[in-house]
Amino acid sequence: MADQRPIFLWSHPRSLSTVFERPFLQRPQEFHVIHEPINLISRAYMTNNFYFLNQILLPKPTDPITFVHHFSPTLNEILVPHYYNDDKTHTLRVFAKDHASNFLDGELEGNPLGSKEILSKFKHIFIIRNPEKSVKSFYKAANSTYEAWNNACVPNSERYNIFFLEKVWLKESRFLYDLIKNITGEEIVLVDADDLLRELEKILRKYCEMVNVEFKKEMLEWKEERSNIWDLNLSGPNIDYLWHKNVMQSIGFDKSINNDEEIEYPQYVYDLIAKSKPHYEYLFQHRIKI
Repeated sequence: MADQRPIFLWSHPRSLSTVFERPFLQRPQEFHVIHEPINLISRAYMTNNFYFLNQILLPKPTDPITFVHHFSPTLNEILVPHYYNDDKTHTLRVFAKDHASNFLDGELEGNPLGSKEILSKFKHIFIIRNPEKSVKSFYKAANSTYEAWNNACVPNSERYNIFFLEKVWLKESRFLYDLIKNITGEEIVLVDADDLLRELEKILRKYCEMVNVEFKKEMLEWKEERSNIWDLNLSGPNIDYLWHKNVMQSIGFDKSINNDEEIEYPQYVYDLIAKSKPHYEYLFQHRIKI
């Protein structure tokens, strides 16, 4: 029987992982896309706002109230197996995306997702991006958030730190990659963002082959649109738009890159890049090669 397990994309911030959701959003009769379900719970905790959990995690009004990861028995009993298409003639294959760090943070809180039984229920893929690009992009996005909070006079009690100097995101991607590979014994699909942009169709075709998805040309381009899976706005100004505007305004992978003019970065940004490089290079050797 063909492998139809839910696909879980593990990423680090500013790795182009959100734009990787777009090809699957193009195919709503085949896939149900869930954007950062683990992160969504964490943000709801921080803002005490659970309204959007119902909006995002309950795709049909008849579904019972179900929460993911922290609240539910093992990630919503493996994603409410699985969601139906609009006319309810068949179930959809789930494509979910979240950061490796969110999974590991949850594991530290005692959630039982790290067993072979549970991890084997998903087809795991990773996306990585050179820290020279991802860390700088993250720094700029964090600064845009701080500026938006200042302009909106958001109280300090509702703010939180975004750019952690001690947080080496690629280190956590590496840890989770090794964890899943060692526990499941399965081949892990890993995509490098720069490779994806250079050889888009070849990489995407190979990726589809490895996760048992039929490649379709419509996965390469799309219309500019604002999907509610990114527009969460749990509190204060529309921070989600700041972080995802490039994806919303894109019409393809090559149009999703932030081409803003380079700025002067503080030394701690370069320090974080240096800390990230060994982990990127380790993962890079396991990437899809064409």
